[in-house]
Amino acid sequence: MSQAIQIIDVNTMIGMYPTHRFDMTVERLTRDMDAYKIAAAVAVSTIGIFHDHTLGNAATAEAAKGNNRIVPAATVNPTRFFGGIEDLTALRQQGFRIARIFPVEQGWRTDSPLFDQLLTGLSAAKMPVMVDIRNPGDAADIARRAASYPAPVILGGVALENLGEVVAAVSCTPNLMIETHALWAPGVLNVLCVRVGADRVIFGSGAPRSSAAAALQYVFSSTISDDDKQKILGANIKSILEAA
Repeated sequence: MSQAIQIIDVNTMIGMYPTHRFDMTVERLTRDMDAYKIAAAVAVSTIGIFHDHTLGNAATAEAAKGNNRIVPAATVNPTRFFGGIEDLTALRQQGFRIARIFPVEQGWRTDSPLFDQLLTGLSAAKMPVMVDIRNPGDAADIARRAASYPAPVILGGVALENLGEVVAAVSCTPNLMIETHALWAPGVLNVLCVRVGADRVIFGSGAPRSSAAAALQYVFSSTISDDDKQKILGANIKSILEAA
């Protein structure tokens, strides 16, 4: 590379994973960050994903309090949220600059009115959102909602199986972006840089549950330009977080 890249990982988790025994402690995450020269990581507590989002957000905030390289991501499970817009806008006052949403893990659909209500509340805070996707139609559902959302919306879990739908959705939705952790096929980053532009692609690893080394190698070994690698690996998400 012609110059050092500031790597920022938009997709990390801390805590216990219910179906597997992984070392997902903050200490393990920071060791990975040190080993692979990751400057900052957006992290969310698994407590908030799988159990209670209020307790999970508190755990995430506590982890970030002692480590300025951890960027805390809030999460809300709309099937268990009974508050109002003021509760969602309060997340910003609590230090959260991005929200992560997990319909797949929590068993609800992206065309649910629950999702509409959640986005309405988060839009009042103009908070960037990352939504994990897996099912056919998820990207299209989110694109329709993102069109009126006042901040970037990042699609997590983009893989070869849903890539065509994702590219079509991102191409016609200016604030919709793509996260990379589930990509592995050679040449996909080249396609994305041509079809939607490198400024719409954001690096994520899924660490420490998944390999940060493998996720980074996928980007570094691609034949896209150094400038595009710099955007994907850190510059894009840095701009989003600084504006949030």
